[in-house]
Amino acid sequence: MSTSPRPPSRRGICPALSAPMATGDGLLVRLVPAEGWLTLAQMRGLASAARAYGNGIIEITAKGSVQIRGLTEDSVGPLNAAVGRLGITPRTGLPVDVSPLSGIDATEAVDARLMAARLHEMAADLVPRLGAKVSVVVDGGGALSLDAFKTDVRLVARPGKGEKMWDVSLAGDAARALPFGSVRGRDAPDLVRGLLERLAALGPSARMADALPPATDAPPRPMRETSPIGLFALTDGSTACGIGLPFGALHADDLDALIAAAEAAGARDLRPAPDHGLLATGLSAEDVDTFRTAAAQIGCLVLADDPRRFVAACPGAPACASADIPARAIAAEVAQVLGKALDGSLQVHISACSKGCAHPAPANLTLVGLPADAMDNRVALVREGRAGDATRPQITAEALLPTLARLAGALDAAHTPGARMVETLAALPSSSLEPLLLSPAVLESTP
Repeated sequence: MSTSPRPPSRRGICPALSAPMATGDGLLVRLVPAEGWLTLAQMRGLASAARAYGNGIIEITAKGSVQIRGLTEDSVGPLNAAVGRLGITPRTGLPVDVSPLSGIDATEAVDARLMAARLHEMAADLVPRLGAKVSVVVDGGGALSLDAFKTDVRLVARPGKGEKMWDVSLAGDAARALPFGSVRGRDAPDLVRGLLERLAALGPSARMADALPPATDAPPRPMRETSPIGLFALTDGSTACGIGLPFGALHADDLDALIAAAEAAGARDLRPAPDHGLLATGLSAEDVDTFRTAAAQIGCLVLADDPRRFVAACPGAPACASADIPARAIAAEVAQVLGKALDGSLQVHISACSKGCAHPAPANLTLVGLPADAMDNRVALVREGRAGDATRPQITAEALLPTLARLAGALDAAHTPGARMVETLAALPSSSLEPLLLSPAVLESTP
């Protein structure tokens, strides 16, 4: 598993369908369907294209985008042609995110797609002057929250009758974005345009945080659950069944099996969803269990408390050129070893290098792959921090699982009924935690 030392490289771009990004296993492209969903035939066609033109790996990102890996310079064109033949129109222009169930969600306060279309049209002439990552969230208040999305402008529909009002906040996820008041639906496009024009005036690299006063230390606000895993009532009386992809990825062969299960259950379509999910819509109550059973057999997450859901992992080696450990390959073992310590309050991040692509924010426990020395690769353990904070303790990759098993045992012994595991971890003083992690395989020195 040894690799030569090298500095990680940040690309700072988004791998759109027309702008592939180089990775360790070839080129990567990202597809966001303009319609927000894919028919079963389209999804099957993407699986075939991923096999024919890539390495067969299909990912659903944290924001619900579709990624296809392992392309070559010669296969990108044929992939684009295949997407066109499937009738899939990639999203272009200003990214405006809505719930994948918007328009059919029985609990939605307003169909967010209507506002999103107005904003998308309004901003068409501004896009060339905006940064590629500038985005807007339009949350209609349905069962699938977009609170975890970090965005520049956020509109959230207020429940109630009469003229629709939207609460506006700026720069960040729902917990930390700056409240900006409320606006009537008819006035929202003009307000959003004014905000985006301020960004355009600052230059193509500007984000909304650059146009705001320095952030205060106000405590974060509560955020609604964003997991797509579960059952969701639809306006026509049917049900959407959401499942999660294991660490955000499936091979095309497994996706074919999932599509077949959705067809057998009578699903209308499969919708990519936030938090690495897929939603099968239009199911009857009788067919939900059949679909979930088939999804579980493929290895998908069908329970919201599945420990794998709380472990973020990048593809790792050999898929990424910057990777020093096979992060995704060991993620399932990490989730199994930590077991009931992953109660939903504790976030674990496995990063194959110090970039931290899978979870840029701090995590309660981050495991960071480091370049190999003369013997083997190393893993640094970061408590309450990012991958870029990695210093020590450092252990050999082979000692990782035994080390985590000792940590899980310590958490179990210290845990009190009713407490969350994140609180139990926080209560373990560093003076007692580090000796727990130390073993004969620990490397005391750092680069």
